[in-house]
Amino acid sequence: MEGKLTTIRSEIEKNLSRSGHNLASFSKICGLNRGSLSAILHGNPPKPMSLGQIDAIIKAFGFPDGWLYPLYVDECFNEEKVSRRRVEPFLIRCAELGKQQCIDDTLNRLLEYPKSLDIVYSIADKLFNKGKVDESIYFYKTVTENESDSYSERLAISHFRIFRSMQSIVDTDEKLRAVITFGPFRGRLPENMELDGLLMLSQLCYGLRRWVDMEKFADELRTLANAVYRDQLRKSVGRRAEDLRTERPLIVYYGHGYLLKATALTKQGKYEAAKKYTAGYADLSWFEMMDEEGREAVEHFRMFATANSFTLEMLAGNVAVLPEYTAFLADHPGEILVGLITIMDAANRHGFSADSVLSRFSREMLRFEEFQEPNNVDRVYRLNYQVAMYLITRKQYNTGVDYIIQCLELAIKQNNGKDFINCVTLFETNRDYATTDQQNKYRNLIKEVRQHEKITIDDGKCVSIV
Repeated sequence: MEGKLTTIRSEIEKNLSRSGHNLASFSKICGLNRGSLSAILHGNPPKPMSLGQIDAIIKAFGFPDGWLYPLYVDECFNEEKVSRRRVEPFLIRCAELGKQQCIDDTLNRLLEYPKSLDIVYSIADKLFNKGKVDESIYFYKTVTENESDSYSERLAISHFRIFRSMQSIVDTDEKLRAVITFGPFRGRLPENMELDGLLMLSQLCYGLRRWVDMEKFADELRTLANAVYRDQLRKSVGRRAEDLRTERPLIVYYGHGYLLKATALTKQGKYEAAKKYTAGYADLSWFEMMDEEGREAVEHFRMFATANSFTLEMLAGNVAVLPEYTAFLADHPGEILVGLITIMDAANRHGFSADSVLSRFSREMLRFEEFQEPNNVDRVYRLNYQVAMYLITRKQYNTGVDYIIQCLELAIKQNNGKDFINCVTLFETNRDYATTDQQNKYRNLIKEVRQHEKITIDDGKCVSIV
């Protein structure tokens, strides 16, 4: 004889019996009307339970939050229909409590119904707007995996939300996947989100050193920011200006369109063209409709323009600006890491001594090892690589090889195949100068990569970002 099927009502009845309560006494404990409780348990058909009612019953029994949730899934579906007013709060609460199996069981049934993605997308947005970003991503991913209309706005927004959640990743392969996956949807977003999307795409491409793609996204950002600015000006005349609801003031997107374009050109060795775009963000005080945050951005862009003007002069071989640049960095500690990369790169290209600079900022360089933010981890790698080459060129082999090993560790951390190969090549070229201890450290790092197959090789040509 088959056992009786366990349902949410049979479980409640069982625990009522064990507790010695009747409906009258239990209704007082859980705060539910006796008639409602009777209709829920004994009605024909039984009255469906709201999430608030089941939570009150769970609390009255003294069980943990979500105790009856696996059995509550059936309450969300009634006579071949979905109860949106029950399933939405239920899935939101499951996400908050980490009840993944309940989420999966509910979504598997929900997705069999027409227009179910409306509900899933609504749940994702509500979680996101409550600040539950990590919890929202699973639902956004469900939308991207099941949306049939590739041009729908909710599909683009879902991809954007997922993309935003990946900004802290260090792994180079994951960064590239994020850019490739989100890139095609950037132009289908509302303008406010598109501005943020283009800014983030440009910045990620900087970390990936994909300068052509970075330049393209910067061009799109500059064009869109200009168009939105003109539109906002026109509306302000008729007092019809609307809140853009962007994460940053409009001037930030406008200025970054020029800054990122100039940076991409600089990385491609197009210094004269880069100077033109550097001038484009050097003085943005003319920008209208600015609040205090916007005015602060003007000053930041002014400082960035000064720093990047030094960069262009140094890379072009104008060593005469080195003392002035060094003084500028001392006055702007936040620029020291980027500035040192430029100085060491220029020193290696043009053969001048940077010993005084390394000595002056030696204390700051020790602190760079503490950085965890992905772009800064990449910058520390690039600085260490330039320092390694500089020291080896000057026959300071022991310290130079130490820097190579540090670079190798960072390349592995970032899963950057190109950097890994560069480090291995540089070490092997100078292996004869490495101490026994340095060779052992190198050998152990290589073994680690072999054992875990950690490194992904990306030559920058195998994938086209559209």
